[in-house]
Amino acid sequence: MKNDLKTLFAKRKEKIIATLEKFLLKKETKALLKVPFLGDLPNRLIEYTKGGKCLRGNLVLLGAEAAGADIKGLYPAAAAIELFQSGILMHDDIIDGDAFRRGKPSAHRAFAIDTAKLGLKGTEKLGESLAICLGDIALMLTFTLLLETKSNDATLRQVASFWGKEFAHVGAAEMEDAYLSLCEKMPEEKRIMALYEGKTAGYTFTLPLLSGVMLGGGKADLEKKLAKYALALGVLFQIRDDELGLFGNEAKLGKPVGSDIRENKKTLFTQRLFSSASKKELAELKKIFGSQTVGEKEVAYVRELLEKKGIRSEINGLAEALGKRAERALLGAKVKSGREYLSALIELSKNRNA
Repeated sequence: MKNDLKTLFAKRKEKIIATLEKFLLKKETKALLKVPFLGDLPNRLIEYTKGGKCLRGNLVLLGAEAAGADIKGLYPAAAAIELFQSGILMHDDIIDGDAFRRGKPSAHRAFAIDTAKLGLKGTEKLGESLAICLGDIALMLTFTLLLETKSNDATLRQVASFWGKEFAHVGAAEMEDAYLSLCEKMPEEKRIMALYEGKTAGYTFTLPLLSGVMLGGGKADLEKKLAKYALALGVLFQIRDDELGLFGNEAKLGKPVGSDIRENKKTLFTQRLFSSASKKELAELKKIFGSQTVGEKEVAYVRELLEKKGIRSEINGLAEALGKRAERALLGAKVKSGREYLSALIELSKNRNA
């Protein structure tokens, strides 16, 4: 079933991207995005979005099916949330200083490279400025595309309001994340968990899934049960993301393993590691985390400590518990269609490698 889910997601991704293409390649949209020295911005946005898995867009569709709806007219909503994701990633890569996204130069680096070919100076800064602007464009067009969804006006207003609030929550969580990365003092575990819930669980799982339920005309009880499912699954997803950032394969991730160490990200792994470290280990860890010269040796040292102290095993146990919590919530939900895919998503999240 896990492979069936991947096949379904891949098939629907094609339709999501096709919907995005149709929207961005409209004559009026292309006219809005005409910047002479940059070439074709709509196609740049399309190609950037194509690089993702379209998880959020697929969850919109699964949520609508769970409510028993026909998803044919809901692809604009699925494409809209992926457009938003593209915009927020462009900003996120600038905040984190990431030069690569999905194995290719991140948006600000791509702009810097392209404008350097024009003989301009200061293109690193220019690249960041242009990526911020393109990210803003994506965020604004999100709501225009959402309104092309086939639904009644009252439901679209409800979803648009829900998106606005949740997107704002993501922004606040991003600010918390940026602040914590510069703090020497390690936050308590509950603060990190709150960050996971705000930055990942809410935005990546709860928001799209419940949006689909709303667009599909689902009842409040279904929303409530799937919200619990999505929260547990979202935290599980972030834990696996943190683990991959330390132990994953760079080729599959599309970015350097250890980047969370360089950026001094506060995760459950680092929180438990710092809390259990000896004075000597703590002194060494403080030299490593936040250093811009982190290499294989430093990453290997962190990995070794996480394994030796049993922290990786502990957090894997927590991930298993979150998976079971998601299963219980799903079991109690009156899902009309697609239950097997929602169940397979739990397994896929537990065993993800990219």
